[in-house]
Amino acid sequence: MTIYIDIILLENLFMNYIILFATGTIVKTPIKIIRTFISSTIGSIYAIISYVSTMEIYSNIILKVILSVTMVYIAFDSKTIKQLFKQLIIFYLTSFTFGGVAFAFLYFVSPENILMEKRSINRNISNKNNFNSRYSRIYYNYNSI
Repeated sequence: MTIYIDIILLENLFMNYIILFATGTIVKTPIKIIRTFISSTIGSIYAIISYVSTMEIYSNIILKVILSVTMVYIAFDSKTIKQLFKQLIIFYLTSFTFGGVAFAFLYFVSPENILMEKRSINRNISNKNNFNSRYSRIYYNYNSI
């Protein structure tokens, strides 16, 4: 199995940033680019570790909740618990909405070269220069919080 860590990192970084930006916009919290980027980076590193690691601790729901609270706190610097909780709920709703839209899009479009396996969405790319007609696989991980 080939895992392209740079693609996983960049996609998760991009999606985490968009989700945090959308959360800040919905909650009407001032968005600081550097704090949002740091928070997105933490989420992306966790995605890589949980994808590559065989340890069960990384798929634990408690660790994921702690990570999401940390990401929201770093991105928005909440002053009160009530404000943090509100931002966290909107963060989860935004994440679930983005994830649902992505899977609905894949379901309705259903391209032939995309396979859904376990926690990843795989895209087969034909290698026309190879005479053995083997396939090169590129693995994308949609493991955002």
